[in-house]
Amino acid sequence: MTNDMRQDRELYASELKTMLREALLCAIEGKFSSHPEDPYYYTRKAYPMQTEIEGLPLYPQSFPEVLLNWAKLDKTKPRSQEDILVLDLETTGLGRTGTLAFMIGLGYYENGQFVVEQLFLPDPDAEISSFDRLLELVRSRSLLITFNGKTFDVPVLESRLLYHQIWLNLRQMEHLDLLHIARRLWKNKLPSCALETIEFYVLGHIRDKELDIEGGDIPQTYFQFLMNGDPELIRRIFIHNHHDILHTAALFTLIADSISYPPAHGFDIRIDYHALARLYQSQGEEETARRILVDLLASGMVSADIMRDLGLIYKKAKELDCALDCFRVASDLNCPASMLELCMLLEKHSKDYTEALAWAEKLKTWQLSRYIVNSKKIAELDKRMERLKKLKERK
Repeated sequence: MTNDMRQDRELYASELKTMLREALLCAIEGKFSSHPEDPYYYTRKAYPMQTEIEGLPLYPQSFPEVLLNWAKLDKTKPRSQEDILVLDLETTGLGRTGTLAFMIGLGYYENGQFVVEQLFLPDPDAEISSFDRLLELVRSRSLLITFNGKTFDVPVLESRLLYHQIWLNLRQMEHLDLLHIARRLWKNKLPSCALETIEFYVLGHIRDKELDIEGGDIPQTYFQFLMNGDPELIRRIFIHNHHDILHTAALFTLIADSISYPPAHGFDIRIDYHALARLYQSQGEEETARRILVDLLASGMVSADIMRDLGLIYKKAKELDCALDCFRVASDLNCPASMLELCMLLEKHSKDYTEALAWAEKLKTWQLSRYIVNSKKIAELDKRMERLKKLKERK
């Protein structure tokens, strides 16, 4: 390549960068960073502790112990609003390597407000400049809150930081990934646990399709902007990311305020309390789990799964008559696990071999009605039925 060609190429690249920056300034309210070369573009908006969308609170009243235990966060550590940093990236792809984070969405608490800050790369060369602000915020905060950040956002940032030979141990920072607790709480109630699905069904927000953009269209939209400088679709990415940050904070608040038990303001229809009981049970909080399930029954919510789980708690506590009652109700609702539990308790605790045999036969019928019959389970039931018949005859 001749010197003239090289100079022409550099001139074209410089003119293109200037065009892209001017397009951003005209279309999106924000500023360029003070970097003399390759500045990033940033926007900043502060909210009161409720968003402008459905009046959703943005900071919880407390950090419940059950949430701290689940996330493996330090329970002895005092926490304040200023400790928290919400993070969400928009990238050029879904892979962890070779993917550019062209927008870093950040949310943090400052002077009693929630601030949403977005760092955007008007061209890929501005990436290293944007890390200055990221590092400043990360080093002044101690708790990272994301939605799927452990699997995606943090690995992508680590890859890009290492590419620029910047060392930042993000995994050393305490991290609350809301995707995993959301799955724990809503996977049996929602079509999916994507953030937009949770926004619709739990937070009550419907994104405006005329203003927002589908997540799958975001990488190509950024590439189109780099080629033609049209900022209109980029404006949609700013809105999309802005909503992601706001609703990540709102979801964190809802979860933290709703999973303490008993609820301060009664049952919240947005919460799956059966899933919450299982969360407590997984942490050895059997009494709280029992209380939730009993309260669900008292409110008229009866299901095979609720009765089975309550029966198992009673069985573990050696309250076998209560366990039998629960397993009977669940078995009447065609719960195969409860039928088996009922058979075992009737045989060993009540010595009622006739009823135990009847439930074993019903369970076998249920197993044989499956699309794929489990021959091992059928053989085990046949053995149980033979034993019960002999015990019945002896009695």
